[in-house]
Amino acid sequence: MPLVICVVSRMKGRGKTALIERLTQRFTREGFKVATIKHISASFDTAKKDTWRHLEAGAVITVASTPNEIVAITRNKNPPLEKALDAIYIKPELILVEGHKKSSYPKILCAETAQDAEAALKEISNIIMVSGPISSVVEEKEKFEAKFPNTPARDFEDVVSALKEMLADSILKDLPELDCKHCGYDSCREFAKAVLRGEATVKDCEVLATDIATLKVDGKNVPMGRFPQQIVRSIVMGVLGTLKGVGRHPHRIEITVKADVERDSRE
Repeated sequence: MPLVICVVSRMKGRGKTALIERLTQRFTREGFKVATIKHISASFDTAKKDTWRHLEAGAVITVASTPNEIVAITRNKNPPLEKALDAIYIKPELILVEGHKKSSYPKILCAETAQDAEAALKEISNIIMVSGPISSVVEEKEKFEAKFPNTPARDFEDVVSALKEMLADSILKDLPELDCKHCGYDSCREFAKAVLRGEATVKDCEVLATDIATLKVDGKNVPMGRFPQQIVRSIVMGVLGTLKGVGRHPHRIEITVKADVERDSRE
């Protein structure tokens, strides 16, 4: 799952676009795939244009193809951010959203002064950090952080560092968190950070790369390293070898084990 961060402000001119531009350049330069979403208050497709006429005629989607861009347009009445996220068909690691103050996603607030930031906190939920002009004015930054110590005012480099930690958490969610060390790192978190640095890829995780046997308990996948997978496979294949009517080289084997056999026998 990509990390989704909204960049918001109470008013225009607080540096939202500039921050997204710098973050996109920085993370792209470091090898990340970044997608962006821009919330626009007015309609993007101008009335009477050909694409507008296509949609008016009933097209579920119309695609404008130019020498330099491909723009897909669909119609939705006040669509939530999730609709825009679903429209991203390339899998990025980071999605930066300009606007969508009412969404539930974590937000970076761009503010000019401590007063500006304080007013925004009363209006906008899930603000995880503050940036913009306030971060370069020491007096305003200290005034705000003294009152809101859990919502730091960060300069650009601090924002980058914070997002990298959040990206590590995002990558960690896709890892088995067994800390088996077969990848060469002391923990899955250290491995996730190595992925962030470009020193490894998720495919280097032995548990995820090994597809010998899988285990599901109460509908939830339970990660196993290569050795436990090999043991499970050996046991199952050994049992199958004693049974009649089973081919020598089955392609797929599924077993369901009832966990509460002893309790059921007592009842």
